[in-house]
Amino acid sequence: MKVFLRNIAFVIVALFVAFPIFIFAQTDSVPENYFLFFQKNIEELSENHFSPVEINSEGKFKTEKTNDFSEKYTALNPVVFPGLLEKSAANFQFFNSLSENEKRNLIRSFSFYEKEMERILKKENLPTELKFLAPALSAMNEKAVSTDRAGVWQITHFQTVLNGGEINRLVDERFNVLLSSRFAAIQLKQNLQNFKSTELAVIALFCGNTKLKNILAETGGNADLNLILSQLPEKVSEEIAAFQAMKVFLTVNKFIPVEDPFKTKILPDTVLVFQQLHFQQIEKVLGIKSEQIQALNPQYKFSIIPESKNGHRLTLPNGKRDDFVLWNDSIKMAADSSMFQIFAQTIEYPPAPNRQYLGEPIKDLVIEGKTKIQYRIKTGDVLGIIAENYDVDVADLKYWNNISNERRIQAGQKLDIFVPDDEADYFRKLEKTEPEKQTLKNDPVTQIKKSTDLKVYDLTDTTKKIEHVVKSGESPYIIAKQYDGVTPELILEWNNIDDPRKIQIGQKLIIYPKK
Repeated sequence: MKVFLRNIAFVIVALFVAFPIFIFAQTDSVPENYFLFFQKNIEELSENHFSPVEINSEGKFKTEKTNDFSEKYTALNPVVFPGLLEKSAANFQFFNSLSENEKRNLIRSFSFYEKEMERILKKENLPTELKFLAPALSAMNEKAVSTDRAGVWQITHFQTVLNGGEINRLVDERFNVLLSSRFAAIQLKQNLQNFKSTELAVIALFCGNTKLKNILAETGGNADLNLILSQLPEKVSEEIAAFQAMKVFLTVNKFIPVEDPFKTKILPDTVLVFQQLHFQQIEKVLGIKSEQIQALNPQYKFSIIPESKNGHRLTLPNGKRDDFVLWNDSIKMAADSSMFQIFAQTIEYPPAPNRQYLGEPIKDLVIEGKTKIQYRIKTGDVLGIIAENYDVDVADLKYWNNISNERRIQAGQKLDIFVPDDEADYFRKLEKTEPEKQTLKNDPVTQIKKSTDLKVYDLTDTTKKIEHVVKSGESPYIIAKQYDGVTPELILEWNNIDDPRKIQIGQKLIIYPKK
């Protein structure tokens, strides 16, 4: 009896120890639950009070009941994954089980962008049925973010940048519905050219071209869709099934607006902004709430539009474009250093993308407008310093070089770095320069990205700039007390001083007092 009880106790202890290990071991392999992700996004969609979709509120809903999902789906003759029809039918029932309010928000949001997405797909000679990918993946929530994807099309960091999009610490154009639609369409077109099949183009959008090529090579290139999907994470099949279900759902449930918002003046106005600008400047002068501007321009993550030679697009509520142009000078002068200083301290590198083909080298990678150069890692180098010297993000360095653990980089290893074409010669010279003598370029983009180099105080003519000559016994604290609105930290920041003990008598310091 004692032996039996001892054995039982041993089994219980073993299970107690093994269970958490099993759970944690499975964490990385279990895909994000599609239904929970979709429900979360559609709830967030309902909370967006300033969405441009509100403009598209006048119209009527038209609903058609269908009893046989498979029959209805086949009759529509879109891109077909026959092996997933049963799973698609379950998704269709899930969409039908949404609350009436959630259904209406989803249908109306899709109808707002539907014709524009069709136009973008037609421009790339793609089937217009692919427009249903966006609502299936994100519930049309433009702020949808998963592990490694974002926006209504749920595209990756790499797919966006490769197809002309902008992602940095201030901007993520995946959150702009029309821009992300364009990036997704370009990627799908490239996939179609590579695989000669719309179905395979869709699969490649989810798993990456290299992963799909490897599967096709292993199966001899003649594998059917079911075999290919069996070699991929379950999440790919779930999303494709949702795409098929959404095709039927948004065909039998429609919103018919009174007017097409993209052909009438009810669409919000758009202006080009060339100078660094914070949404609070617009709010101060024009009275438009920063929250409303942020909702109309979700691609600007911190309510900051960075400086750009080509200009960044800013969407304003209908009728405000003329006001913006008229009061443009006043908006510029409404700049306050604190607007940018606060956010500069919280800006981080974009999350490292979950590479689509982990462990496999990226071959012959080409990025439009960028030149690839190589940097040989030196003893003591870390990715953060290399990224700053070459004005790139750590996440990009990891992606370009398939680095999963930055602690494993070694001296002598070569890194591929992509820099702007017109600055390639400058960055090539850094390789020949001693590490301690390397300095960042003093350009506006770098100043935005590095909080210690941020020079937002030069943006307005009303800001007073003086030079203070350091006297004997003066510290940043003593100097700051002599000027209104100045702190010791700001003095160090304005003058790029990382150690206050390095300040010397007779040294000239730049000061920006409030008065």
